[in-house]
Amino acid sequence: MEEAVSVPFYLNWSLWAVVIAAIAIVLSQMPPIQTLVRRAKVEMELYSRIHITHKVGNPNVQLHLMLTNVGGRSVRIKGTTLTLKRDGKDIAVLPAQNYLQNPDDNKTTVMFTSFALKSKEEWAHIVNFLNYFSRPDEKKYKSAEALLKDDLFEKRELPENKDRLVEAEESHVSKFIDMFNEKFVWLPGEYELRVSVEASDEKANTSKNYRFTLFESDSDELSRAKEDYKLGDGIYWDSGNHPGVIVQIVET
Repeated sequence: MEEAVSVPFYLNWSLWAVVIAAIAIVLSQMPPIQTLVRRAKVEMELYSRIHITHKVGNPNVQLHLMLTNVGGRSVRIKGTTLTLKRDGKDIAVLPAQNYLQNPDDNKTTVMFTSFALKSKEEWAHIVNFLNYFSRPDEKKYKSAEALLKDDLFEKRELPENKDRLVEAEESHVSKFIDMFNEKFVWLPGEYELRVSVEASDEKANTSKNYRFTLFESDSDELSRAKEDYKLGDGIYWDSGNHPGVIVQIVET
């Protein structure tokens, strides 16, 4: 009777076929190699036009921001900031405060908080960059607003003022004019704009520089809003008559 020949395990091709198939299944469930070795990398794009406004002189900038993670790992976007210079001088640093969830709805905003961006994922929204009033300024504003509103409401109760706009007393309006003069930065000139994005991985931070020109007619248009503070327009209600200006930006 012939003795069975023992085959070493490393020459057993059936065994190796099973092992290779098992390894293939495991690898198929793992992320691609580039995902494991490549860091997150964020690329930024801005639409070529921005919307400039203000709240009683306090500057606001609205722009369409698109962020794409072109790297291999997820990253968390912690915040983004807009820095402004006019004629080479620093004039404002504005953080992203909120954004439009739906571009067709320009009234409903969502607070800008940190968010995760997966590999190859894109985030694109219209973002509002602004500085909220400081606590002292907010207190001063609310107090002046209450006085101006009471003045206008009392005048509207008079029979001769029925169905017509009335004007507040100069003493109430002047407080808002003073605030406007203190905070208004949109003077004619050449502007530099820098948008910086901060990520959880510092190596994924990114920024871009742009320039734009604000003409005298643009500045005048933005200044014209203060003429209607006496009506309460731009203070506690908005007529829509002062929508701001849209300017073209150029990457530098």
